[in-house]
Amino acid sequence: MVYPLVSKEGVELRKKLIANNVFVAQYWPNVLEWCKETDLEYKLSTFLLPLPIDQRYDEKDMKKIVKLLKDI
Repeated sequence: MVYPLVSKEGVELRKKLIANNVFVAQYWPNVLEWCKETDLEYKLSTFLLPLPIDQRYDEKDMKKIVKLLKDI
């Protein structure tokens, strides 16, 4: 499962999370080629960060993710 965080810092925040070993998928990457930057679909693909929250993550992992989110 994921928590669908939408953030205006989507691109940079995604890079930061991945650099810190937090997997953040990018949904619908094809939309970036098919749509204009002003389209809602483009914005969702760019700014939606599906944060991992499933059973594989414990409280320590969640605190790490929260710290990374706060530090941007």
